[in-house]
Amino acid sequence: MNYREIGYRIQMAREELGLNQKDLAEKLGISQSSLSNYEKGKRRLYLADLQKIAQALEKPTDYFLQPIEPAASGHTYGGNEELSDFVQIIKEMAELSREDRKSVYNYVKWLKQNKTEGN
Repeated sequence: MNYREIGYRIQMAREELGLNQKDLAEKLGISQSSLSNYEKGKRRLYLADLQKIAQALEKPTDYFLQPIEPAASGHTYGGNEELSDFVQIIKEMAELSREDRKSVYNYVKWLKQNKTEGN
């Protein structure tokens, strides 16, 4: 379990309730930037803070601690296979250097452009 996965679950639970970051941050008594960093996995999240977030999002604390399985395992996020693919791509890209991520991005742009021109 890593902070990025916990952050992803926080974001999904927040969006399920129709809350934006500002609303949830106010409800928790924290800054929006702190919440954003939690959701991005950039800030350490202590159990007491996670319990407050879980309560505010009407979820049990262990919901946020369950590992997110890659799409290859057959697990989909909310039944959305496409979202599972994106999450897996993001997880893989996070391990690349900035230069390599830029190369992947440029390749995706090239692929999209060629697909558009081919139709």
